[in-house]
Amino acid sequence: MLRFGSLFTILSLALAACADDPAVEGPDAGDTTPDGDTTPTPTTFTVHVDNVAPWTVLKNGVPTTKVGGGGGALGPGEAYDVTLTAGKGQAFSFASMLGESNDWFFGPGPAGIPLYDGDGNPVSGDVTAQVQLWNAGTEIDQEPGVGADVGPNQSAPDAGAADPDPTVRAIPVTTTLSDGSSFTRPAIADMIRVTVTPGANRAFTIRIENVSTATTLVTSQGTRSVHLSPPAWALHIKPAPLFDEGQPDRGQGLELIAESGRAGTLTTVLGALAGYATPISPGVWTVHRGREPLFAVGVADPGRGLEHQAEDGNPTSLAETMTSALGSDIIDTGVFDTVVGGTDPGPAFAGHGYEVEVTAVPGDHLSFVTMFGMSNDWFFGTGPEGIALFDADGTPIDGDVTSDLAIYDAGTELDQELAVGPDTAPQQAGPDTGAADPIDQVRQVPASRYGVPASAHLRVTVTPQ
Repeated sequence: MLRFGSLFTILSLALAACADDPAVEGPDAGDTTPDGDTTPTPTTFTVHVDNVAPWTVLKNGVPTTKVGGGGGALGPGEAYDVTLTAGKGQAFSFASMLGESNDWFFGPGPAGIPLYDGDGNPVSGDVTAQVQLWNAGTEIDQEPGVGADVGPNQSAPDAGAADPDPTVRAIPVTTTLSDGSSFTRPAIADMIRVTVTPGANRAFTIRIENVSTATTLVTSQGTRSVHLSPPAWALHIKPAPLFDEGQPDRGQGLELIAESGRAGTLTTVLGALAGYATPISPGVWTVHRGREPLFAVGVADPGRGLEHQAEDGNPTSLAETMTSALGSDIIDTGVFDTVVGGTDPGPAFAGHGYEVEVTAVPGDHLSFVTMFGMSNDWFFGTGPEGIALFDADGTPIDGDVTSDLAIYDAGTELDQELAVGPDTAPQQAGPDTGAADPIDQVRQVPASRYGVPASAHLRVTVTPQ
């Protein structure tokens, strides 16, 4: 969970007075002052800041070289190692075909294998007890190692009739095959062993090993060992990255692994779904006429509260600064802190967002900032000059303004690996934790550091009422 400091309740919106004559319309209509000048009628806008991040896993891959060399399916005594970095609250999942089956595969349940325990300590040792043998529900079940369409015997990678039960489900010790006969599967620990070894700097090595022997699989045609396909894996926060128990296969490539050990499609799909679906924090907005009300690029943070916003998702200090600056340039300001449909202040995760109403006249701009929650001190924001709420003709803007956003580095804390570094917001021991940034200036995050645009994370729309 992200840790936020005390949150502002959303400040009251200071709406300008409407025109006395409701029949007068248009951006230039308004009251006439004693000296003959016309005061524009204010326009109220609804602003949506939505977290649209599409990613469901943090990292993924498939090993290609066995421990000791070579590739392909694992025979008895062979293993694959997966090495990765991970943070607290993250889990490891994989899928590896039981090669002698029609469509059975090894893997943990939807929750995955946690890589840290409940006290935040790295997991170490044998975690095979968290691994099961699953039925992909894509092909009928024949006797492993014997049936005409099981892995070693099939005439084509997808040979075999459809399973009358098309759901992903665990294989019990005794299972009924499609011809009505019963089959007793070996103990999971007699076929596969999975161990986790933590290393320095939050690195882990997960070893997936074939521990079967020539007598492990007992069939009507004798005993034999088993084989395991190269495992497609994912590091994730949300559960069920590969399948939903009790539901049909998603059609993303799990069937190809389970039926023929081909990991390419699932790995490619997971690659497209891999990324930092960061939550966004409560943030500060302001309607203004002057430039750079919330931050300026190329200079050090002046200590008005941006650091707390960018490092801890806490808008309180910055909001107080903006409130105290209300005047000729700062027209209105406030905080967004409760997601649409929510009741309590908190971050907006993917699929959720914030909504605010602002009131402005031609010449006014809108600026806001919100933390990139998986970082040390990054934030999403409008450009320093903000978004013009009216065009050159004085007409209110209407629609998507996401192109005006960028991802910025506050320059107050040293950057670490997103979502994993020990001082990033999801991982830090407390607010304001982390070494100082040697580049002490606010700057846009370069594509060489993070090549994903703000528009992949957020969608911002402005609608005049």
